[in-house]
Amino acid sequence: MTQKVVKEVLPNGVTLLIKPTKGFGIVSVHTFIRGGILDEPVAGSTHLTTYLLLKGSKNYSKERIAETFEDYGGGIGTSTTDEYSQIEFLTKVEGLREGLAVLRDILLNPTFPEEDLEREKKNTITAIRSKKEHPFRYAYSELKKLTFAGTPYERDTLGDEESVKEITREVVQNRWQQLLEGGRFVVSLVGDIENVGETLTLLRETFKDIPAKGFQYPKYDKRVERDELKTLKREGSQATIICAFNAPDIFTPEYYAGKVFNAVLGDGFTSLLFRELREKRGYAYATTSFYPTKINMPRLFTYIGTSPEKADSALADMLKLTTEFPFGREEIEIAKKKIIGDWLMDHQTRARQGWYLGWFETIGLGYETDFVYTDRIREVKDEDVFRIREKYLKHHHCVVVRP
Repeated sequence: MTQKVVKEVLPNGVTLLIKPTKGFGIVSVHTFIRGGILDEPVAGSTHLTTYLLLKGSKNYSKERIAETFEDYGGGIGTSTTDEYSQIEFLTKVEGLREGLAVLRDILLNPTFPEEDLEREKKNTITAIRSKKEHPFRYAYSELKKLTFAGTPYERDTLGDEESVKEITREVVQNRWQQLLEGGRFVVSLVGDIENVGETLTLLRETFKDIPAKGFQYPKYDKRVERDELKTLKREGSQATIICAFNAPDIFTPEYYAGKVFNAVLGDGFTSLLFRELREKRGYAYATTSFYPTKINMPRLFTYIGTSPEKADSALADMLKLTTEFPFGREEIEIAKKKIIGDWLMDHQTRARQGWYLGWFETIGLGYETDFVYTDRIREVKDEDVFRIREKYLKHHHCVVVRP
């Protein structure tokens, strides 16, 4: 299956991935830019910079940029995460050439309009202030400050009010010059193209003038080495509890065992957290666990929302369930099937196929991981899943938000 993907690294370091498909003439292009918030000089500047890319370039107004894709029933958007930013667009095959021409001009000749910057700064500050109105977002943000303290991962991708106010057009321009380096770029195209060679030529032309420079992700290794609890107050009727534990590094075989353990613990109605905390003990409005795939400092997170009077016992029981509660082969097999089923369902569209290929390549696992992921999940042994607790879940960082 991996032979379906054509990979080429341009002389300037840009990585190109093409996966041809057959269907209704749709093509998806994901441009990943390594960096995210990890190396930004001003918190929140990467988010604003990538957002403003779509607000105009030397040869295209923001209206024309949008119309180029919407005329074919598609669209274009940007986003920023901890470890990368991306520009993604969806169009018909006949619109690909023009779409890539727009993308090239966006990358090489952005205008970063002052009026759009000021408008988005206000919107960003409003979004930051509104975080307290969302119990989970607020608690998770505070937990990141605790468990990733002293590293860029403690920050929100939006930045904070003070940092956003400091962002000027010059800051945005400088940030873009930092990001516009060939070694940061991974481009993934999945679509119903007739000629791979012609498509490859189009991509080479689009990205060949990005400055040549390599990029290596900075390394951080802050561990959860002792139990810590932070309690916060906010208005509302619910208590929100989120905890973080050490988890396997993504570049080790234990990564897949960690994914299975997470599914056993908190994925869906059959998970331990749901059955024990919500169904049997009646604590939860909601409960789950998640294990994000991160280059640095991987964490397993557990979450429960409950009534304030039950918060203390809910926290104690959630910790006990996570670190001690028994489970066996049946739960592991159910978890594997759930992961594989979700994986296959999430690959139904070209957009998601393109995202996975580009994402795996961007974070260093290689695009080939997309084709072997489900096999690796099937191969996980029961004892590998049991060992996750013993090796990684010795200590916790928790945040409790109460009314």
